[in-house]
Amino acid sequence: MTQKQSPLAQQVLELQEQITLLNQRVAQLEAKAPATAPIARIPPKVAVTTEAEKPVELMLLASSSSLLQHVSTLCFLLVAALGLRALTDNGLLNLNIGTIIGICYAAALIFSGHLFYRKNSTLAPIFSTTGALLMFSILVETYVRFASIPMVVLYIMLATTGVGMALISYANNAALPIIVGTLGMCLAGVTIDYPNPFFPFLGLLLWLANILAYFATRIKRCSWLRWTVMFITHFMLQIWGIKLSGNFFGADGSSPNLAPEWFIPVVVLIGLTFMLISLFGIIRSGDEKISRFDFSLPALNAGWCYVAAVFAMKSPATFATPAAIAAIVHFGIAAWLASRVRRNAPGTNTFVSGGVILSCLSLPAMFDSMLNPLPLLSVVAFGIAYFSRRWFSGGMRITATFLQAYICLTLVYALLNNDRPENPWLFIIITALCSLLALFQYRFQRRHLPPKHSLFYTRIDKQDLSTITVLLSSLICAYVTLSATSKQILITHYQGDFNTAFMSTQSVIINGAAFLLMIIAIKKRNKELLNVSVLVTLIGGCKVFLIDMIQISGIWLVVSIFVFAITAFVESVALSSWQSQTNSLKKPERPDASAHDSDKKSELVT
Repeated sequence: MTQKQSPLAQQVLELQEQITLLNQRVAQLEAKAPATAPIARIPPKVAVTTEAEKPVELMLLASSSSLLQHVSTLCFLLVAALGLRALTDNGLLNLNIGTIIGICYAAALIFSGHLFYRKNSTLAPIFSTTGALLMFSILVETYVRFASIPMVVLYIMLATTGVGMALISYANNAALPIIVGTLGMCLAGVTIDYPNPFFPFLGLLLWLANILAYFATRIKRCSWLRWTVMFITHFMLQIWGIKLSGNFFGADGSSPNLAPEWFIPVVVLIGLTFMLISLFGIIRSGDEKISRFDFSLPALNAGWCYVAAVFAMKSPATFATPAAIAAIVHFGIAAWLASRVRRNAPGTNTFVSGGVILSCLSLPAMFDSMLNPLPLLSVVAFGIAYFSRRWFSGGMRITATFLQAYICLTLVYALLNNDRPENPWLFIIITALCSLLALFQYRFQRRHLPPKHSLFYTRIDKQDLSTITVLLSSLICAYVTLSATSKQILITHYQGDFNTAFMSTQSVIINGAAFLLMIIAIKKRNKELLNVSVLVTLIGGCKVFLIDMIQISGIWLVVSIFVFAITAFVESVALSSWQSQTNSLKKPERPDASAHDSDKKSELVT
């Protein structure tokens, strides 16, 4: 019997040893593990309900109670303000005393809102917003209806209220107070003495409102506030400039509220502030996407400042030199932003575009001509295209392209208005320089691809077709140059009908340019030049058959038609040859050509 039980006893002993080892292991693990709080046991008969499991009726009652509490609080605040207003209107309170009590009451509400924000109370926005709106309404009404507050004191109190609301926002990280304070201060300033406010004080108040709007975006992204305040600022200062010029509903610019000696300083102050706001916004964005406001502000600001100053001063030349200096400053800021060595050089094109706008507006006034500064603008365009490659900025490449298009359109506009130098050879030199510089820019942009990370060239203009604009600008300037040269030659040496000869010469120039472009396209296998040559040929054909055949006759008409016929024939042969070569390159290889597999493999290896 003991022999049969011995194996069983041995197994029991082994199990006891294993249990002992496991207990020791558990003790070691418990000693190493951090102490944890004991798990609270929930009594089995107690029902626990979460917030989501509460009855809908209770939630509706709670929300209704909170809403009624806020509404009742607002009503009590307004009752106190309206009661004070009734006592003042009925003469029970002196006007000055009632005004002082009302201002103190509004200030107390604003400060109470700050205290409620510190306690995280939901009543804080009601107190601060109600106090600010009451303050603005009391100040405006007291000044407009009773004129019992001096103008300087009024503007100081408006600015103080706006700044105080901004400080409450920053102290409590709440966006509503600074938004209400900025908009209220801005609108209250516009309302005072409308439509004839004292513009210097209004300009300074709007300048402060733009600064507060910039700081508001650091608490909450509210671009609409910045756009709104900027629009109001530009609109009111533009009215100021138009009134100074005497072109606003019969105004003669002699009103004492206009203060013409303040206009230029205020415009320069606001323009400089906008430039710094954009710069700080770009720096603050880091590697993130720049906001549309900061991106657009330098260009809008540059155009507005110059136009406002010119309207007010009635002398573009007076503001031309400061505008040119501002353009150089914009280019310098763009170079500094590019020196930070960030991808896509964020912000460079923002200030380059502002500098380009100031250059296009100021240089014609400095040179007293629209044509004389065009070569300098062409140099600027080529420089922008060059630095767009060095700074990896696709936006600057677009700006350079549009600047060349502007140069071409300005040249055409000057020709249509007969605005050209008295010396015809100076005109020829100007147009020739513009054509050559545009051609150099086109070759540079074709040799160097746009930056890989440019949104415009990766999403919109994937084939870089916009660069064709630079080539067309060069061709138009070249046509103007050759046309002006031929005109001078005909005037000097031709004794026959000048108009007939000149019109025929123009047709020869157009068709000759198409012929030359076709030869270059065939030689370089350039499809883009081929398409441009076909376009120029169509223009030459329309010139010959729709204008020359109606207005001229004789040998000059024969020359026009003959040159076009030669151009069309050569292009037809070239196009057919191009098409045949393209088809031969597209022919697929025969799949059964196994005899030449070894040769092909050797060629591939080579």
